[in-house]
Amino acid sequence: MSASSPNGPRARAPEDWRILGWQCGIVAAVLLAWEGAILLQYADTFFFGRPSEVVAFLFTRTLDGYLLVNTWVTVYEVALGFVAGTVLGTAVGWALWWSPYWSRVLEPYAVVLNATPKIVIAPILIVWFGIGLTSKVMIAVSICAVVAWLGAFDGVRAADPDHADMVRAVGGRRRDVFLKIVVPTSLPWILTTMRINIGLALIGVITGEFLSSTQGLGYLVDATAKLYQLSHTFAALAMIAALAAVQFWLVGLLERKLLPWAQEAELEFIT
Repeated sequence: MSASSPNGPRARAPEDWRILGWQCGIVAAVLLAWEGAILLQYADTFFFGRPSEVVAFLFTRTLDGYLLVNTWVTVYEVALGFVAGTVLGTAVGWALWWSPYWSRVLEPYAVVLNATPKIVIAPILIVWFGIGLTSKVMIAVSICAVVAWLGAFDGVRAADPDHADMVRAVGGRRRDVFLKIVVPTSLPWILTTMRINIGLALIGVITGEFLSSTQGLGYLVDATAKLYQLSHTFAALAMIAALAAVQFWLVGLLERKLLPWAQEAELEFIT
């Protein structure tokens, strides 16, 4: 599908801008209503905070570096946990393609681990690895690895056996089938799990910072809420939301680079 086609990216640009305008307008309307409710004393700043105070906190604490330091701590922990967990889980999922027997043995463990709420093991990981960075990273890894494992394994099972037979028919070995058929087929599943994992890694890190930490956005939310500084708490939450949005955008960018055909198919489906 070319860019000049009726359903191409250029044709969709005005609609995308309108959607963005509505999204920004909704946020602005909520903030104005919130500020107005405080000014007219329909709501109490003590319980609900105040948008103007949120903006002031974001501005001043960014300038003095305090908010940037806490944001960087969380970003670093999330990045390490996400990458390590995704690589580890994907490697396990791919490795199990080589042994159908062991895949059947280990699959129930993956399902059970995936269904177990990770917050119940977070205190154990903090005891094992301490209150520093390592425990937060390990919480994120424990979440992301299982999801990536299941996603990669589902991907390798989706490989077309007829395509594998064609590779063997022209003299290809099992390694060739894996590299030329299994890995490319599993990429959409892996990228889908990356979209899920980027959010789960952030949840795991924030959970760890809630439980035991002296830095990070999760720590900032917990500390300000305990002091009833709700405007500061909402500011930290706004930073977490912005971080989640940036992470999701980066994964989407990676998907568009690796699988441009999937983006084209999505546009055709929507239109």
